[in-house]
Amino acid sequence: NTFVAVGKNGTVRTSSDNGATWDNGTSGITSELNEIAYGNSTFVSVGQSGTHLYSRDDGTSWSTGTWSETDHITGVAFGKNTFIGVSSTFLTKSTDNGSTWNPIGSGVEVYDIAFGNSKFVGSGAEGAIQRSDNGSGCATGDSDTTTNTLYGITFGNNRLLTVGSDGWLSYSSDNGSIFTALTIPLANHLYSTAYGNNIFVAVGYKSVVVSDNDFSEDPILKANSYTFNDVTFGNGVFVAVGNDEIIYTSTDGDSWTKVYP
Repeated sequence: NTFVAVGKNGTVRTSSDNGATWDNGTSGITSELNEIAYGNSTFVSVGQSGTHLYSRDDGTSWSTGTWSETDHITGVAFGKNTFIGVSSTFLTKSTDNGSTWNPIGSGVEVYDIAFGNSKFVGSGAEGAIQRSDNGSGCATGDSDTTTNTLYGITFGNNRLLTVGSDGWLSYSSDNGSIFTALTIPLANHLYSTAYGNNIFVAVGYKSVVVSDNDFSEDPILKANSYTFNDVTFGNGVFVAVGNDEIIYTSTDGDSWTKVYP
């Protein structure tokens, strides 16, 4: 029942009323935080120079996980009692709710990661797709592109959707083995996507795209004036965040309400 947003200079904002109002959290660092995930009553945030933080009080205060590498960590997901972080060179793994981390794999080149149907799937540079049951080993998948950068990926309705440069969208119904490209709806770069209320919502540079839950119809560009860096869904509400700490909410990806600052 809590949304947590993270960003530049270790900024943390929390909301316990479906995004209507936001309070300050204390990360204790000044490094940029790129992504956040939740599982086992723990929020984990990853970021610049190998940052791995965890919070067990709904984002109010944070502790630093044990980790020695300095690669930027750009994505994180939770599944099977495990947090997996991703960077452009390797995966990071924690099985104790963010307290300690170990490097796994190499050369994965992924920027974001999602969990669904008992599998972690990451997407990244030049259409890279990496699939893993528990983070201990990876297999590649086919994103249907070798030129687009895939910045974001999510799971919903037994499907994976990945989004990226030049409005790219492709989906998989077989746990990330094969992706099928969707018609690009005149969107710009898309950075993140989330599933909820029977739709997929993707956000990016002056672009908000909405797709139905089984991709039976072409995605629709709903807005071209908003620029968001990330989006998530919970308690019936999409929450999108962007530069200068802007936070917006929506239930349908079409109408958006600014809630912060």
